Amino acid sequence: MFKATKKLVNEVIKTIAKLFNPAPNSKYKARQLAKVLVDLGLRKASAEECSKPSPDRALDRLHEVCERSFDRVVWKLNTGLFERVPLPQRVTLALDFKTLPYYGAEQPACVGDSRLPGTRLGIRFATLSIVESGRTFVLVVKQVGPLTSKVRVLREMFDTIEGLVEPRIILLDKAFFTVDVIKELQSRKLPFLMPAKRTEPIKKLCCLFKRGKIPPITSYTIKSFGNSAQVKLILARKKAKRGWRTFAYVSNIAFKPEVAKELYRRRWRIETNNREIGKFRARTTSTSMKLRRMYYSLAALLYNLWIALRQVLSGLRSREFKNILHLRLKDASPMPSELGLGPPP
Repeated sequence: MFKATKKLVNEVIKTIAKLFNPAPNSKYKARQLAKVLVDLGLRKASAEECSKPSPDRALDRLHEVCERSFDRVVWKLNTGLFERVPLPQRVTLALDFKTLPYYGAEQPACVGDSRLPGTRLGIRFATLSIVESGRTFVLVVKQVGPLTSKVRVLREMFDTIEGLVEPRIILLDKAFFTVDVIKELQSRKLPFLMPAKRTEPIKKLCCLFKRGKIPPITSYTIKSFGNSAQVKLILARKKAKRGWRTFAYVSNIAFKPEVAKELYRRRWRIETNNREIGKFRARTTSTSMKLRRMYYSLAALLYNLWIALRQVLSGLRSREFKNILHLRLKDASPMPSELGLGPPP
C-alpha cells in the first residue's frame, strides 16, 4: 500500500521535474525544484517565502517554465490519475466558475466582482469536474477573462475531454442560461440541466404552475435578440422555511421534477471541489497571470492526487494526505523501474 503510494508520488515528481532545465552546474536540480513546487501547494506557501532556494531564484525558475509544457504535463498526470479512480461508464459532470480576489493593479485578464473581500478585482477560473457520489475529479481548469464568452468556455472544455469520458448529464449554473450556450449543448447532443433565470415569462409560468393551470413539464422557447432555443421547462415544488417554493429548471430531457431536483443537488459537489482545491493552492504576490494559472492548475492536480490515493487509503483526509506527501517528498528518489500512471494492478 505505502510502496504504491511512494511509486505514485515519485512518478508525479519525476514528470513535473521535466518542466525545469537548470544549468549543469546549478545548485538546485530539476527534481529538487519540482519538489519545491509541490511543497508550495501542500503548505499553501509562497515562493516569496522560500529559503532554499532563495525567493528570487525560486521565482526565476518558475517564470522560466513554458506554460504550454506545464499544461501538457498536468494533463498527462491528471489522465493517469483518472484511470485510478473507479467511475461508472457514463459520468455526471458539473461546470462552474470560481473567482479569486486580486489585490494588485487592474490587468486586462481581471474580472469585476463586487462580492469579493476587500477588492472588486478578481481572477476567474472555469472548472469542469466529475461529481459522482463519493468520487469527484477535476478534469479541466481554465482562466476566464472578462470578454471570454460562455460558449467559448464550453467548447474548449468539451473539446479537451473528448474521448476521455462519456457524459451522462452536465449540470450548469444559471449563468449559462443563454440561447447560445443551450444551442451549443444541443448541437453536441449533450444532456444538460440548469436552473432557469427568473425572467418575467418564467415567473408567470411559475405562478400558473402554483395554481395548477399548467403541468410540471412543458416546452419552452428561450429568446434573445432574434435568436431562440427550444427546451423542456421543469417546475418543481420544495418546502422552505417560509412555505413552499417553486424551482424552475431547463433541460433537453423531460426529467420528472423529483429527478431534476435530485440530479441538480449533485452540482453542489463542485462547490466542495473548489473549496478543497483551495487547500492546495500556493500563494503569491506576483502580478504574473501565468504564475497564478500554474498555481491553480497545480492545486487541482494535487486535489486529484488526493482523490486517487483515497482509492488505496480509504477515508484519507486532506490533512493526512498532506502529511503523507510531505514524508514522500523527503525521500522521493528515482525508483529502480519507472512505472507509468496507469491503472493499479
